[in-house]
Amino acid sequence: MNTQHARHKLEQAVANDLRTNELGITVEMIGDRIVLRGEVASRERRDAVLTVLHEKAPEIDVTDELVISADDVRPPHGSEVIPPAHERTPDV
Repeated sequence: MNTQHARHKLEQAVANDLRTNELGITVEMIGDRIVLRGEVASRERRDAVLTVLHEKAPEIDVTDELVISADDVRPPHGSEVIPPAHERTPDV
C-alpha cells in the first residue's frame, strides 16, 4: 500500500469511526511514523482518535499534534452590560 493511500485510509477511519467522527484531522506519514494534526473538542476525543489509529496501524508510531479546543475555552469574567440603543453614543 502506498503512503498516500495509507494516509487516506487512516483519515477515513478517524472520520467514520463512531467513537470519533472527526472530519478535521489530517494524517501525515513521515517516514515510519504518523503525525496527527487538527482540532478535537476534548481529551476524551483525542484519546479516541489515538485508539482508532493504533487499531488500524499498530506497527506505526504516532506523533500527536492535535489541539484540544475545550482547553482554550474559558468562562467569561463578570458580565457585559450593553445599554439600550437609545442610550448608546454613536461611534465616531
